[in-house]
Amino acid sequence: MEIKTEVTKQEIGFINDIDLRAMLLERLRELDKVALVNAHYSTLFLAISTLEGVLKHIAQIFRSDIVQYPEYPRHGNQPKDIDQLKLETLQKLLKKRGLLPDIQDLEHVYNLFRDYRNFIHPLAQIRKDWPVGLGQAQMALGLLNATIAHLAQYIFIGQEIFQKFEGNPNYDFNKVLHLELYRAPLNSFLVLDRQISDTLSLEFDLELPEDSMFNFVFNFKDEGSFKFLRLDNRRTRETPNSLLHCTQKYFWSIVLPADPLYPPKQSPLHVEIEIDFPSRVFSFQVNAKTYSFGDAKENSIDLFTELEPHLKIGFFNEWKPVTLSNISLR
Repeated sequence: MEIKTEVTKQEIGFINDIDLRAMLLERLRELDKVALVNAHYSTLFLAISTLEGVLKHIAQIFRSDIVQYPEYPRHGNQPKDIDQLKLETLQKLLKKRGLLPDIQDLEHVYNLFRDYRNFIHPLAQIRKDWPVGLGQAQMALGLLNATIAHLAQYIFIGQEIFQKFEGNPNYDFNKVLHLELYRAPLNSFLVLDRQISDTLSLEFDLELPEDSMFNFVFNFKDEGSFKFLRLDNRRTRETPNSLLHCTQKYFWSIVLPADPLYPPKQSPLHVEIEIDFPSRVFSFQVNAKTYSFGDAKENSIDLFTELEPHLKIGFFNEWKPVTLSNISLR
């Protein structure tokens, strides 16, 4: 009988530095071991130092934003380096940026464990005279797990925040977004965490293996209500590139076939998507060719008429992994 020994959350696809991700996973696996043998000091020190590493990585991604906050610590007129920020300061700044939950008194918990983190120096512990036992170790582990669980719902592409609805996609330090296999029909499903109501320009290089599908989502309200444009590399009469409509979770149907019917065979494909509400433009291009859509009577349909303002965009893969690189979003 297999005995489960994992006590840490290890879904850290939001860490886009591959080396850091590997190191954090090593620490989390080590934490699994020391926590189970009641090594309270080791659990506490390792949990809080790992938490610091996670928060400093996220703070570095969003540094240009958070350094503008009045709360950001400074030496004279110069902002401190991210590595110099204390645990509770990191929590406060990332909460203001909307990346951590706003929970009453949570800052006090982060502040408390900043002090416990310093107990790696015995004299610091003597001065505080605080206990380190099962309760403190479990609290530190719980704080780490809760933080990872919250951040695990996101993927950060530059400073754009995508919310994860399905699967375990990840964005790596080489700036490649991996839409991995998960379960049919959805594999990895991401949605941009802001509404589109003015303009959007998105382009990327797409690796689309044989028999795979890539879907660009728009008009996203929830998992049971959105439209999407599909590039379908199954390449059969029944599976053309198309515009589809999802009317309930995991159920959708083709609204309009596309011209061309199939994606180009060479890979990667360069995809460009433009949305401009003031100019009433919605265009979808693959390798510099604009895709058009027509009804059963071959009447051309203006793609912009399918678009609704104040909703979100995103993408998901089907049946096989796909990757997006050189992503530009503005």
